[in-house]
Amino acid sequence: MALQGVIDALKKTTLEEIGISFSLADILRDIKIEGTDVSLVLFSPSEKYYDFLRKKAEEALKPLGATKIDVEFTDQPPAQRQQTQAPPPPPQENPFENRRRIPKVKKAIAVASGKGGVGKSTVAVNLAAALKSKGYNVGYLDADMYGPSGPTMLGAKDKQVIGKQTPTGDVLVAPESHGIKVMSIGFLLPSEDTPVIWRGPVLFKALNQFLFEIDWGDEELDFLIIDLPPGTGDVQITLGQTAELDGAVIVTTPQDVALIDVKKGIQMFKEVEIPVLGIVENMSYFVCPDNNKIYEIFGKSKTEEIAKQYGTKLLGKIPIEPKVAEFSDLGVPIVLAKPDSNSAKAFMQIADNLIKELSK
Repeated sequence: MALQGVIDALKKTTLEEIGISFSLADILRDIKIEGTDVSLVLFSPSEKYYDFLRKKAEEALKPLGATKIDVEFTDQPPAQRQQTQAPPPPPQENPFENRRRIPKVKKAIAVASGKGGVGKSTVAVNLAAALKSKGYNVGYLDADMYGPSGPTMLGAKDKQVIGKQTPTGDVLVAPESHGIKVMSIGFLLPSEDTPVIWRGPVLFKALNQFLFEIDWGDEELDFLIIDLPPGTGDVQITLGQTAELDGAVIVTTPQDVALIDVKKGIQMFKEVEIPVLGIVENMSYFVCPDNNKIYEIFGKSKTEEIAKQYGTKLLGKIPIEPKVAEFSDLGVPIVLAKPDSNSAKAFMQIADNLIKELSK
């Protein structure tokens, strides 16, 4: 079961019957999901509400497919409603003034998408491979904590991460695959199907470690490609407030529904003061192998129009090519597996355009 789906269901379940204006999500202290088993810890000031709250939780989660729902109670209210909560920072404080450069990284580039399913990780991995093919020292950071696919696409699933003591503290040593330094939460999970069920503070701590406590090797990285989760959530905001990035690349497909989310992504990066270097349109067209005729399967693209409207550029278009997915599953980016393919050439051109934007 998806964590976000469970949280959304709890948010919709109100407690007005007992005269409380909160939802179940408002009184949630902890949550754990294992398959279709859900365990909740809810705040309740009195035992007389236990049966009512347990019933409300079951009514909210069973339609999602939950087969076992355990509900425990605590008399400690959620942290966000405790009176001891720290006051918000004063309005004049700049939340970005304490951002730090990522150690031993010359250029840090975030690859993002407004929605899932547009091939963001495929673009991030192949962009890293394209830059490596041009002779640069490249690292790939899989910051998609809930869906780490980078190790699979880079053929690094079996790589081991070791710890290392340094004068400034312990760090994790990034393993290497195809000449690219790689770090992902996927390396630290017991198995591929182990879900990451982390609440905010734990997630932010892990992200902070991935940004500032990784040994990327003896040589400084020319580029660090940071593969973000889809959407405009906490990871993106936290990244923008803690690390100095040199820019962001937004991945989309030609459909209008995807381009709507591109606009949101651009606005989000503007709010966290990260320049948008450009947009990459994935699955842009299909080249028929029989006659080399180009088909725009998802309709005529409006991406370049959106890019101009929001003051950025279209870095390039990637065609639909079955070999891209095939080699991704085998752990070899298409740029390295078939450098003469249409997709590989497109990725190399995008890398060139990215370098030009960074040099301005």
